[in-house]
Amino acid sequence: MAYYPIMLDIEDKRCLVVGGGKVAYRKIKSLLECGGKVTVIADKICDEVDELSKENKIDVIHRSYISGDAAGYFLVVAACDDARINELVANEAKERGILVNVADNLKLSSYIVPSVLRRKDLTIAVATGGKSPLLSRKIREELDKTIGERYEKLLDELSKAREEIKHQNLTIEEKIEIYENIIEKGEKI
Repeated sequence: MAYYPIMLDIEDKRCLVVGGGKVAYRKIKSLLECGGKVTVIADKICDEVDELSKENKIDVIHRSYISGDAAGYFLVVAACDDARINELVANEAKERGILVNVADNLKLSSYIVPSVLRRKDLTIAVATGGKSPLLSRKIREELDKTIGERYEKLLDELSKAREEIKHQNLTIEEKIEIYENIIEKGEKI
């Protein structure tokens, strides 16, 4: 399957995570990092999920998933240890047109989550089409060694330049030349 790469704005969007274990915790953390409003439905939760709940970072509903729970959410993650529940969650989300990721079942998922390297506003995502999350992570770790602080500074410079020349009467080619000069100088730092 060919996936369409996309960056999704989930800030202040309702996100549902079904499951409360370690896998669910990792998914919850990444949703919170992007500003998602996370609700967890799980009859049991691990200590880390419990801590997030105590800090009022997430809402937890302490019970098993019930048919219809996915209604009204922007995005759903099925990450419980019961494959039947994960399948129910996935099918209901799809019927409602809600994006769904099933942590242990690529075929039931409408999206996959890549391995991500963040440097402030610079985001690099590495995906293997769900074939090897471990390889994605290894590649991200290699990029982490290469993509340093200078790229954050370079991005800031490019952003400022873009704002300055946006409304100037320059051709696209002239603008690109300015950007390329900034990048070339930044790469020498």
